[in-house]
Amino acid sequence: MSSIQLSEDLLLDIQKTLISHDPNAQEMGVAVQYLAAISGLLVANFKSHDQEQKKHLLQQLYGFAEHVMTDNTEKEKAAAAANDEAFGIWKP
Repeated sequence: MSSIQLSEDLLLDIQKTLISHDPNAQEMGVAVQYLAAISGLLVANFKSHDQEQKKHLLQQLYGFAEHVMTDNTEKEKAAAAANDEAFGIWKP
C-alpha cells in the first residue's frame, strides 16, 4: 500500500462531506458505516480483479484499519499515562 497522510483536518472534512449528504453522519458510528460501505463499493468497482482478489483486498484493508486503530489507541494511552505522571520536588 502507498504512503498516506492522515490529519485531523482530513477527518473533519470527510465527516463534513458525509453530514452534508446525511445529517445522521454526525454520529461516529454512522460515519464509520459510510466509510466501510464506500470501501466495499470501491473494491467492487475494480474491473481488473476477480472476486477472490477483491475479498483478499478487503481482508488487507481490514488488517490495515485494525493496525491504525491499535497504533492510535496505544499512542493515546501513552499520552494519557505521561500526563498522569507526577513531577516536582519532594522533601520529607
